[in-house]
Amino acid sequence: MGNLTGGVRGERLLHNHPDGLHFLKGLKGIGATSPAPGSKPLSPAGLRRVLAAFDRRGATVTYHLAYGMWKKTDQRPAGVFVTGTDTGIGKTLVSAILARAWNADYWKPVQTGVSEEPGDTDTVAQLAGLPPERLHLPAYVLQAPLSPWAAATLEDAVVDATSIVPPATQAPLIVEGAGGLYVPIDDTHMMIDLIARLDLPVVLAARSGLGTINHTLLSLEALRRRGIAVLGVIMSGPLSAGNKEAIERFGNVRVLAEIPPLSKVDAATVEALACGIPSLEDCLTELGGAPAVAG
Repeated sequence: MGNLTGGVRGERLLHNHPDGLHFLKGLKGIGATSPAPGSKPLSPAGLRRVLAAFDRRGATVTYHLAYGMWKKTDQRPAGVFVTGTDTGIGKTLVSAILARAWNADYWKPVQTGVSEEPGDTDTVAQLAGLPPERLHLPAYVLQAPLSPWAAATLEDAVVDATSIVPPATQAPLIVEGAGGLYVPIDDTHMMIDLIARLDLPVVLAARSGLGTINHTLLSLEALRRRGIAVLGVIMSGPLSAGNKEAIERFGNVRVLAEIPPLSKVDAATVEALACGIPSLEDCLTELGGAPAVAG
């Protein structure tokens, strides 16, 4: 057994009950049906009087919740989650390069925009040379080139982020998100919520040009506020030593690679770029020794 990290967190929930019967149903719904030790149950007449008083005034009930989560500190993540500082940032190319470099499987949980262009799974398969058994089908496929939440609303489809479960793999898994961190998936969850639930370190795809320092640092800050580990950043576009230095210095993160403008994007290009990517083991080892990067 390895060491465990984690703890218990508390939260206060206020719930308005319009009447006493609603309150009693609420107690039953959370399993609060056993009387306190030594307490004497109310008589039917006494219970009716209490409910009548409740009905006249209503009530706000305060629930004090406590929940905990622990995980082994010596467990290595089974892969990485590729997200971006924006949409159209090059996540799919980055995913293909990482899949090739790390001999990994590929999975895009939510695919949108298939009415206008092929899905990213086919693209990564071709660029990284992945056989079918190394590819995992999306949990949701939507037609419109919009956020999953907007596309699902338009198409009268139901998307539930909590139902998304990663596939079982023998190899490392490259998971590609849709859009950036705050793209809504359903009515209550955004992409960053899915990243946190999958508990994978992030590789952040970013542009190299003007504005990237601000966008990248904001994304890194958002990830760390949620306690999400950041494996590194991959920049795409004209090489910029100044922007790379600023992101590494002020973002306290490693730039794993810089992808220059490409005249052609094919399997040979991806293979050449994959040769310059540090090994996954080296990246995870460095991550384990850099608490600031891990949040």
